[in-house]
Amino acid sequence: MAVDKVTLTVMANRINSIVMEMTNTMVRTARSTTMAARDFSCSITSHTHEMVSFAEAAPVHVYGSGMLAEDMAEIHPDFREGDVFMSNDPYGGNSHAADQTLLVPVFLDGVHLFTALAKAHQADIGNAIPTTYSPTATDMYNEGALVFPMVLMARGGWENTDILRMCERRIRSYETWYGDYLATLGAVRLAERRLRELAVWLGGVDATKEYLAAFLDYCEQMAAEAIGELPAGRIVTKTHLDPFPQVPEGIPLQATIDVDPAAGKIVVDLRDNPDNVPAGLNLTESTAKNAATTGVLIALNSKRHAERLRVYNNAGAFRRIQVLTREGCVVGRPKHPASASCATTTVQCRTVGMTLIGMAALGDGFGATEPAYGQAAVQGVLSGHDPRRDGSPPFMFQIFAGTQGGPATPESDGWLTFLVTGGCGINYIDNSEVLEQKYPIVIWERSVWQDSEGAGRTRGAPGNVCIYGPRFADMEVQYFHDGVENRIKGVHGGSSPMGPQAWHIAGNGAWEKYEHVVGEVVLGAGESIVSLSAGGGGYGSPLDRPAEAVLTDVVEGYVSAGRAREVYGVVITGDASRPETLAIDADATVARRAELTAAGPLPIELDDASRTAHPHLDWWAVAA
Repeated sequence: MAVDKVTLTVMANRINSIVMEMTNTMVRTARSTTMAARDFSCSITSHTHEMVSFAEAAPVHVYGSGMLAEDMAEIHPDFREGDVFMSNDPYGGNSHAADQTLLVPVFLDGVHLFTALAKAHQADIGNAIPTTYSPTATDMYNEGALVFPMVLMARGGWENTDILRMCERRIRSYETWYGDYLATLGAVRLAERRLRELAVWLGGVDATKEYLAAFLDYCEQMAAEAIGELPAGRIVTKTHLDPFPQVPEGIPLQATIDVDPAAGKIVVDLRDNPDNVPAGLNLTESTAKNAATTGVLIALNSKRHAERLRVYNNAGAFRRIQVLTREGCVVGRPKHPASASCATTTVQCRTVGMTLIGMAALGDGFGATEPAYGQAAVQGVLSGHDPRRDGSPPFMFQIFAGTQGGPATPESDGWLTFLVTGGCGINYIDNSEVLEQKYPIVIWERSVWQDSEGAGRTRGAPGNVCIYGPRFADMEVQYFHDGVENRIKGVHGGSSPMGPQAWHIAGNGAWEKYEHVVGEVVLGAGESIVSLSAGGGGYGSPLDRPAEAVLTDVVEGYVSAGRAREVYGVVITGDASRPETLAIDADATVARRAELTAAGPLPIELDDASRTAHPHLDWWAVAA
């Protein structure tokens, strides 16, 4: 059969539009604020269990879509039209237990053509402690999550209410969970109808299979061409996760990256890493593989003013990026009962980061820097009781009250709302007013953390300041940091950003810094927590950053005039409180940059000395 290119293009965009319609369905019908913040993803796989499209979704959720579809076919070889399956199994193709996936196989004339998937991070999944992230869990049993290894939820009008009753008994906020479940179910059922209509429009079963194969082959060709533009080489790249309670020395991590432009292929070997650790920090197979793949795709697609997507993010491109893992490895396939509670953060983020700086080792102009690490309190899990409601019912949800800084690339500054590598900027920031009405909390402030960025020719994005607390009764906040002891790296002369911090504000306005890595803090009414989230690393020497770009950063409040002079060598005149008066002193800037160039690269400790003191301590004392 001859594949018509126009039809192929229309098909690709129509599949993307179906995924976007699934996404809109979930945003508009879900019950939790976690879902409203887009901590979910929709995708579509082919009859060969290869991911065709995820449109706009979190990479950590969807690069394993094909593995989940394969798991469905292996466990239920008799899957049929109308079936619905659910999985959150970290040992069976899923990311971690908090991410529940619904799958619906799509048929035409009795032949399986697609599988529609919707994965959502749940507000609660029955963990032993009130959070869906448990870095201190010694194993799966200690984690305590409800795990469903690809269970059949519906068939021919029958609904598995046994599973729903299990969830009702175990989940703290079942009504919220069930509302999100129905929203997810609506999304995959919608896709089932739309995909069947698409297959009919394409001309039936055989034509649909031909077009899917041609599309994936085309996307593979795009990836091969982009890899062909890279220099050949083998890179060994390393990073080190900060110490956690169960791993007091932290976790050393490394990857070997082989770039073969002639073959149009990249191989990332993750096998030379430690075995599973007795903590919830182990990666699943899907999160390990998609972490390395994410790093490679960010490097391949980071081109300013690109007229089209250079490499399509689907299984066609994945054919050209091979990721090697081993069973029982902290960056691989976990051995039961090793816990993978935090498999979408911590080690996963570090694996993306070391892949980015590994690609940067190919030369100035490639790769990117390390992004912000950790799950700061700005995205902590909050729990307590709401005395405003009858019976003071419990609540539990993950807050998205701000963001973290993204990494700099050779051609662009870091993305301000990047948040984490697993989402790559896809998440929404919570609406403060909605949160304050839905839950008994108050958000006092959300702003950019001035001078927290990694300086460079292109700078990392600055971190974020967020202050919030309970209004009426005690509230627990769960979070964890990384990048404090083992700093986030810049490349090619770029500097490190500030690491994350958390502070406690007492009812009398007194500030005290939390020194722990894993936060499990209880706040009383009138108390608050301050989250200072990290920024991203800088790319290239900050002395090569255009002076006009530095001035813009000062005007926007990202960088202080003092740091502009001390690190970037740009002398700014005018009144900092009146941005319209700020200007560049050209002669003084030339002299200052010559002085800094003669002095050599700026050590990290001196870089930190140039940063402004945290201004919110004085502000809060006045307000109190």
